[in-house]
Amino acid sequence: MELTSSSHTSFAAGLSLVAYPIGECLFTAFAFVARDWLNLKWLTSAYFLLTVPYLYFIPESPYWLLSRKKYDQLESALRKIAKTNGRKEIEWHPYYTKLIEETTIPKKTTKTLIRRKREKILQYLPKLIISGFIEFVTMLLYTEISYGLGAKNEAVSPYTNFIIGAAVESLGYLIAGLLVITLLGRKYSLITFLLLTSACVFAIPFTIGSCPIVGTIISQIGKMAISGAVAVSWLYVPELFPTSMRGLANAIFVFIGSFGSILAPIVDTAVGDKYRRIAFYVYAGLTLLLTGLITTLPETRNRSFDDGEEHDDITLLNDNAEFKN
Repeated sequence: MELTSSSHTSFAAGLSLVAYPIGECLFTAFAFVARDWLNLKWLTSAYFLLTVPYLYFIPESPYWLLSRKKYDQLESALRKIAKTNGRKEIEWHPYYTKLIEETTIPKKTTKTLIRRKREKILQYLPKLIISGFIEFVTMLLYTEISYGLGAKNEAVSPYTNFIIGAAVESLGYLIAGLLVITLLGRKYSLITFLLLTSACVFAIPFTIGSCPIVGTIISQIGKMAISGAVAVSWLYVPELFPTSMRGLANAIFVFIGSFGSILAPIVDTAVGDKYRRIAFYVYAGLTLLLTGLITTLPETRNRSFDDGEEHDDITLLNDNAEFKN
């Protein structure tokens, strides 16, 4: 997403997420052909290796190069991007020169830099905690709805069930891509998807046993909703942080979210059929709690990835002036 402007971020994120269920369909085809878990792993590993050379052609993030003051590499990357997009040098190089002049900051002492870094981490600590909780809850529910409930549906074959789930997931990603560019923005689109997910999770225990068809429909709506929530969160969370902190934020985001994916099957096995309804109530409650926490976060629509970095640069300039005085 850092390779695009703020006006195209939603499209880039949506395109990458829609490709994920396409991969799920391909994985299903591999499983159907392999019929053995070891052969399936060989097939998926070989396919993954085919995609590695593509990374060679992807340029480094201009925002990251700017934040690290790697101006020579930044100019080279921008020139390559401009050439690919058919832009003349006069159309972008004057703006690049002006940007470098405005963001050039005198060197500071190590002590002052450490202090500013510590202050920045403390400033964004609440957002880091909430971001981790967002990924934990969304991946917990995504895993439970996508694979936990899907495995219990014996009406169709597991291959067909996986394909249907991928189609529903694609729909969730597409709807998310449309909602985030409306007045709802990122924040309220995420809240909308989470509220719909909570309602579906709360209703599933009442219908899945007595009326399987209705329960299946509600669970698929729930999967669409949680897929939309995942899509928006992966777009929303990186935009909450400046470039210099985005790597750390994404690492915490993914790391804590992995515990949600791990916990879902453990809880599903531990509670059994007797207490599964209570587990779903807890899931619904966690989703509502998460929704309340998200209301404290800012909206990021139409905000460039480097906005926070510009603010930090201004602060550093002021601090440097004070240090000299």
